[in-house]
Amino acid sequence: MLIRAYGSYWNPDIVNWGSVGAGNQGQLLGKVKINNHAHTIDFWEAVGIYVLHDQFKAVYVGKAVGTLLGPRMRTHLTDRFAGRWDMFSWFSLSTINTTNPGLRAPGTRQVNAQTLIDTLEALSIGIVDPPLNRRRETIPNACEAVQTGGKPKAIRSYLEEILEKLDDNS
Repeated sequence: MLIRAYGSYWNPDIVNWGSVGAGNQGQLLGKVKINNHAHTIDFWEAVGIYVLHDQFKAVYVGKAVGTLLGPRMRTHLTDRFAGRWDMFSWFSLSTINTTNPGLRAPGTRQVNAQTLIDTLEALSIGIVDPPLNRRRETIPNACEAVQTGGKPKAIRSYLEEILEKLDDNS
């Protein structure tokens, strides 16, 4: 498969977004298991695609190539999508380096048509989650990264946000 790692339905509230400017990199930390060993990897500099979700529904799909995953996602905190998504998923072509925990550039790969089709099908099912597909598609040879790196907001703050939105709409 072309996809080397992915993260599903990550919470943006527990990401260290850093700040814009040189040396102010954030972190997209995830735990992956490789050969029964857990590794914490920073996917900030991953190359691939991402999905913005609102209440588990895909609302936007984008690519992270020229601008890497972390900085690309950070722009959506303040651009026209700000406040319109509450989770994100990502699919990386970057290779995980376990000797020196981090990522390596994806490089070039020669793939056959079957691998490309299998990858596109797995991505489509992973993004859309169509109800008539009997099982959740897996992405062979890709590591699923479980989000780490912070504490989610307290439930009280979510309830206060909901009350504010209700007050604004009335």
